[in-house]
Amino acid sequence: MSKAVKFSKNDNEASSSVVSLEVSALEVACREIDDPNARPNAAGGGGCDSQELCEPTEGDPLCNAHNAIDKTPEKEVSESYLGSTCTDSIASENIQNKYESEENCSIAGEHNGILEDNSKVKSEPENSPFEVVRTAVSNTDDSSMPSMSFRTHVLGIFFVCLISFVNQFYWERDNPIALNLLIVQLLCYPMGVGLAWILPKRTWNLFGYKWTMNPGPFTIKEHVLVSLMSNASAFMALTVDVFAVLRLYYNPSFPLWTALLLLLSGQLFAYSLAGLSRTLLVTPAPMIWPSSLINASLFRTFHENPIFSNLQPENKEAELDVSSVHVDDSERQAGGKQPVKKKLQRVRSYFTNMSRTRFFWICFMCSFVWYFVPGYLLQVLSTVSILCLVAPNNHLANMLGDGKQGLGLLAFSLDWSVFSNAFLNSPIATPFWAACNLFVGFVLVFWVALPIAYFNNLWGSASLPLYSANVYTLNNTAYNITRVMRDGVFNEKAYNEYSPLRMALEFSWVYGIGFAALMSILVHIIIYNGKEIISRVRETKAKHDDIHGKLMMQYPPVRTWWYLVMLVASCAVGIGVGIGAQIGVPWWGYMLSFAIAIVLVVPVGIIQAISNRQPALSIVAELLSGIVLQGIPTGYSILKLYGHGSLAQALSYAQDMKLAHYMKIPPRQVLIYQIIGIVISVVVQTCLFFWLIDNIPDMCQPNGYPWVCRSTNLVYSASVIWNLIGPLKVFGEGSPYSPLLWGFLFGLVLPIPVYLLQRRFPKVTWLKHVYIPVILSGIVGLPPMPPIDFPMWFLFGFVFNFIIHRYWNPWWQKYNFTLSAGLDSGLALSGIFQFMVLAQNGIKLNWWGNQIDRQCPLSSKPWIS
Repeated sequence: MSKAVKFSKNDNEASSSVVSLEVSALEVACREIDDPNARPNAAGGGGCDSQELCEPTEGDPLCNAHNAIDKTPEKEVSESYLGSTCTDSIASENIQNKYESEENCSIAGEHNGILEDNSKVKSEPENSPFEVVRTAVSNTDDSSMPSMSFRTHVLGIFFVCLISFVNQFYWERDNPIALNLLIVQLLCYPMGVGLAWILPKRTWNLFGYKWTMNPGPFTIKEHVLVSLMSNASAFMALTVDVFAVLRLYYNPSFPLWTALLLLLSGQLFAYSLAGLSRTLLVTPAPMIWPSSLINASLFRTFHENPIFSNLQPENKEAELDVSSVHVDDSERQAGGKQPVKKKLQRVRSYFTNMSRTRFFWICFMCSFVWYFVPGYLLQVLSTVSILCLVAPNNHLANMLGDGKQGLGLLAFSLDWSVFSNAFLNSPIATPFWAACNLFVGFVLVFWVALPIAYFNNLWGSASLPLYSANVYTLNNTAYNITRVMRDGVFNEKAYNEYSPLRMALEFSWVYGIGFAALMSILVHIIIYNGKEIISRVRETKAKHDDIHGKLMMQYPPVRTWWYLVMLVASCAVGIGVGIGAQIGVPWWGYMLSFAIAIVLVVPVGIIQAISNRQPALSIVAELLSGIVLQGIPTGYSILKLYGHGSLAQALSYAQDMKLAHYMKIPPRQVLIYQIIGIVISVVVQTCLFFWLIDNIPDMCQPNGYPWVCRSTNLVYSASVIWNLIGPLKVFGEGSPYSPLLWGFLFGLVLPIPVYLLQRRFPKVTWLKHVYIPVILSGIVGLPPMPPIDFPMWFLFGFVFNFIIHRYWNPWWQKYNFTLSAGLDSGLALSGIFQFMVLAQNGIKLNWWGNQIDRQCPLSSKPWIS
């Protein structure tokens, strides 16, 4: 037996307990944050008192976790359930004000407000005034730690190209997927450690500047810089859609260089907005940005956990403890033959004791290999409709059972891209309570209300397809926009001679529900977070220089005039290129788009930084563009790019800046890496999409499967609805869709009774997890999302985030998010391999197993011909 050094059994047990503690601690935080009402203290019959240990009970994990954390160093409380499950953008409702009431149970012994007593603060090292920040972010900094290095250059460029290519490549497919910051965080660490092992440590002298490829162990600051650089491209595919619409539907000769310059100007405009608002949205301590705390926790888990740090090259003397491998005497006496129970125990031990890295690669390879089946060999497995298989010629069965163009009842899938998709993101990364809210909304609207209304021919909808994102005429033909346009703009006389616009019933409901969702989230933020937002804004000046702000003062700041120059230049380029390319939007249309983003970035940013929720402002931009630029369909693309798109991107960049602030990354290095990431991603994604258009037959057409461009077609239909025809005609008086405007009032009122019920019945567990904005937000994605995605997504989340989380929690804590990352990464690379190696060389399989349109041939036909 060799001598055990680092990886002993005791170390593994200790680290396991730390991970378990991290999960339970932050799961408690997540639950406290979810709770819109104060959780009663021990004296009140539930929860725990923050000053004393609770009586451990099986039914109250809050008190059990509180007891454990009360004895645990603060820095050990970091990762897992809150750290990853709360990252989903749709489910971000769970990160609310953690301290809405004086009765909240505190994880670390703090209660009655956000700030600790001044006497306590003086007796301890200076830290953030907010406990949720203290839990996830270190209050120290090592300014000598390498950050911008040769390794960050290589890894940053690699991941920017990878994320940009994969996200854009899959965005136009039937089931798009999206790689995000979590994937980069998980993959970057082992690659960085690997480079630290293999790169030479020699120092070069280049014209007096000394540099090295390998400054030593892979540092947390290098890890953060690579992640920030790659995250600049994570959500850009939607913005590319506006140019896809111009190229495919309005101007087939729309040049690539114009799209490149406009998209680049839009992204740099967004980045300059984030930079100019940093003194209000980034540096103040009250602007917490809860999602950044999640990423900060994961970074610290990698670099401060001894299990991971032992992988660094300076710990190469570590040996594996083989003494812990025990063979039972009874097994020896039996000649190596083991009872079935023993074999099962050994198999279970293998799958619970392997490293996360090994588990990731197992999941990666399984996903890579399996996707050849539903992606290439047997594509019908992507959506299997039992009703269509039983009654392929029954119209009703087709409409009810089709998972693509019907209701998706009794349909299932064996394709991971259906379970984890760009519309809902990974089911593993969504808390189960949020998944329940989303699925309840889906069931009530899509499986209950929609078939009742459709088959009763509400608004004449039965003469149109049940589920479609296209626009139609009164006689159920595709709406020909050239019939209502003259010289590229809307013509009233031609419109009256042609036909009013009609939509599929669910498509029209999306806008009504969107109106309600917008108002509900505003009301929700006011009644749940209003007092805290006002308090935080008032505290901004007083708490501008917390410990993190003071530590960042040692690094040279980015000058304000740098951002101003970038802002003016990006606006000038956008107007000049747009007018020069004759897109059709007047100069004041561009100015209106810029003004929308400039006016809203700070108030919306404050709301998101405190409540972690961003109001759905896409409809606001669409309404303004439809009223001001009515008749100019290309105006939708410009307002979508500079108004809504730039606003959303600016807030994303501001959140990344806050993460860099927490991790003590020099601001000028952040500026350099994010701008490089923006430029690379714009070039990669725009060039890739134009190449796909030119090289894939029937791109964005139904017979071009799997390249059906669901999102792009939705943007085209929206441009017709909002800008070509205009909201006054589509939703105004005399239109069958005018009742949808009641959605504004509906969303304004609905959160109030729920809030009152939650306060009246604070002990009802399920009631405190009801969130009207979350319920409504899930339906807004239908269309373009295939209906089958929702039940499959919820099923997988139920298995892993409820059953496994409850009954096999140690396994869930260790492998849950690694499983998601491995499956997503394997599928992404498998799809690219199939396209580049097989499809591009004409290697295709034409047989019934790949004829997906024959499974439910009648589902796209209207109920009434």
